[in-house]
Amino acid sequence: MATIKDVAKLAGVSISTVSYVLNNSNRIGEETRQKVLKAAKELNYVPNTFARSLKKEKYDLVSLIVHEIKGPFYDSLVKGIQDVLHNMGYNLLIYCTLENRRQDVAKFLKNDIVDGLIIMTPTVKSEDIEGFSRDFPVVTLDRVLKSERVRSVRIGNERGSYEVVRHLHELGHRRIGFIKGSKDTLDARERYSGFTGAMKKFGLNVVAGDVLEGDFTEESGRSSMSGYLEANRGRKIATAFYCANDETAIGALKAINEYGLRVPEDISLVGFDDIELSSYITPKLTTVRRPMYQLGSLAAHMLISLIFGKYDEVSNINLDVTLVVRDSTGRAAHEEIE
Repeated sequence: MATIKDVAKLAGVSISTVSYVLNNSNRIGEETRQKVLKAAKELNYVPNTFARSLKKEKYDLVSLIVHEIKGPFYDSLVKGIQDVLHNMGYNLLIYCTLENRRQDVAKFLKNDIVDGLIIMTPTVKSEDIEGFSRDFPVVTLDRVLKSERVRSVRIGNERGSYEVVRHLHELGHRRIGFIKGSKDTLDARERYSGFTGAMKKFGLNVVAGDVLEGDFTEESGRSSMSGYLEANRGRKIATAFYCANDETAIGALKAINEYGLRVPEDISLVGFDDIELSSYITPKLTTVRRPMYQLGSLAAHMLISLIFGKYDEVSNINLDVTLVVRDSTGRAAHEEIE
């Protein structure tokens, strides 16, 4: 049985173009329309009735593909995407991937119910995105691909890390620790790379024992910091820690408090993202503000342009970040815990 992908291949157009034609959209020129109809007739193509009924009911759909919607990180991102899409007459469908189930995304896309993709998950591999882009416009938020069909919106992770180290250096900190993020994400790698680069620039050594593992969760920040403080009882330790995101920093803060130490009097803490909670905890968290709403709205604007075929008018974007100084950082304290 012929599929919509077969029709698109024979007609020499994208799957979304075939979908527009079969749904009587006025976006497609008459010449292209006739080419698609001819291909469908030659192949005896029978449309997927479920997909067509869903398409008719939901109208124009864009899918945000993420690993999971968890925590405050995604709130502003989704709102930024939704606001733009709704203004343009589109709806947002969020698809959460699962570990070791990358093939499920391909199965989902075969239903042909979406017009474009915004992708932010390490579960979907770059080679898969390249394949998806042959049938759908794609905007990525977690990587940059050398592809004529894929565009990206990224943030200045390394620049943010530099600003953190600069700030702590100005406060007199000379031994600065780092709690990492998930190993399989570009954000985590860039933030750590920016940290080590900035430490070198300011003539500071990265102490291996002060670099702790984490996975962007509050629990990982709490457990890694607890283990660090216990293992270094009575020894010199870092006077400040830079955490790969705010949730990790909040977990580290709890561990420091549980150990009977104070932030920032004993250890200064810095996060990344500037989630809403960071300004409500005590002490308020110094962090790098990641413009999540803008990230989402720009991604949506870019994707709509790609859906309309304006690839030459859309370039990759790298958004700047801002260091927000609050109460969790102060002058360098002593380096020994009794």
